[in-house]
Amino acid sequence: MNRKQIFSLVILTLTAAVQIFATGFANAGDLKGRVKGTSTAVVFLEGVPGTVPKTDTVITHKPGGAFDPPIAIGFVGNDFVFRNEDDTLHTTHLYLELEYQKEVSGRPIKNGATLYNIALPKKGMEVHRAIKPYHQFSKDTGSIAVRCNPHPAEKAAALVFNHPYVAIVDENGDFDIPNVPPGMHDVWIWYDGKASKWKSVEVKDGSATEIVVDLGG
Repeated sequence: MNRKQIFSLVILTLTAAVQIFATGFANAGDLKGRVKGTSTAVVFLEGVPGTVPKTDTVITHKPGGAFDPPIAIGFVGNDFVFRNEDDTLHTTHLYLELEYQKEVSGRPIKNGATLYNIALPKKGMEVHRAIKPYHQFSKDTGSIAVRCNPHPAEKAAALVFNHPYVAIVDENGDFDIPNVPPGMHDVWIWYDGKASKWKSVEVKDGSATEIVVDLGG
């Protein structure tokens, strides 16, 4: 083997190593597609380990009082960032929904268990709070209800994960989850306040797997 061949082999090996370091898999693929019947869904995988992105989750009271975004995604180990861009006092009250309690209790907590209740009396205020492991979605808990105590009509939702394989659909229902390890994966859909397993889907090596989820049929 001459020098040029050796050099090419080293480059290929390093490229593969970088890809494995970044994704955990040499031939990660993409899971993409469309959810029909809603534009406010979250698509995610269950039971797939992965490195969470280093990004905080910002939840803002916009002028007029609406939460932005209406659906937020958080990752364990980062922060919730609560902001107020309105001239009126608002709170950001996070409740962890307790699905199991609804099944076993005759008097379930209406919104769930309080995680954070942050008063934001002034425009421009910003408060950080940790996203903790017990905040993450599970079949026993569910999503996080975001409410404002003085303004009950203001509502949003948040889902927390300990892996990166999640996406919020856009206004057309489209989504893209990149760098998914190859193999069979359980695809879950959250919409209208509830999450359920859709089906198992095979993601193939180094390619895009496209699916269409029809919530109406």
